[in-house]
Amino acid sequence: MEIKLINKTPDFLRTIWAAGRTCHSSATPQELFEGGETESKMLKLVGFLVKSKHLSTLEHCSATFAVAGVSRALLAQYSRHRIGVSLSVQSQRYVSESTEKNEGKLFNYVTPPTIAADPAKLAVYREAMEKAQAGYDALIAAGVPMEDARFALPGGICTNFVTTLNLRSLLDVYEKRVVVRGAQWEVRAMVAEMARLLVEAEPWLAPFFELKADE
Repeated sequence: MEIKLINKTPDFLRTIWAAGRTCHSSATPQELFEGGETESKMLKLVGFLVKSKHLSTLEHCSATFAVAGVSRALLAQYSRHRIGVSLSVQSQRYVSESTEKNEGKLFNYVTPPTIAADPAKLAVYREAMEKAQAGYDALIAAGVPMEDARFALPGGICTNFVTTLNLRSLLDVYEKRVVVRGAQWEVRAMVAEMARLLVEAEPWLAPFFELKADE
């Protein structure tokens, strides 16, 4: 799994503060944003906005992540979060997974820890991946279009995508996939890393993300 924060709203704190103040100020949003308010006052207001659930103000800030080497199983889980979440996914209709196109190599896939920890289980899993590869290759060789041959590919096969979330949505996804126990390990690790990267860029957000990536 590889995740990188590739773009974001330049100044989360000032943007949210200006949005919140606009609702109760005679000053223009431009004046508020450029007014040079102190960080402590902005933090106080933003904390109040979050506590009072005035969360529409958080939607003005977004972060874009490049995600590589995760499973299609993870994608199926993550794509259920639709509000305020955008996705551009590597297409199995147009990107071949055949050994011919990949220099004779088996397609990349994710191995669950419960399988990786046991050599016997790992051997069974590896064989299943190899059989899926053989089936896919045979279908392609027989003239089946990639969009139909992909039905033979497993959920563990790797995929890549770019995703953008507004801050309100990221906090919601974080709560459901990290804070609340029960989410599968892979999607939990991905969302926790997204939060870590954003907090690294916007340190003041740390209190809003209750768990760290390694917990």
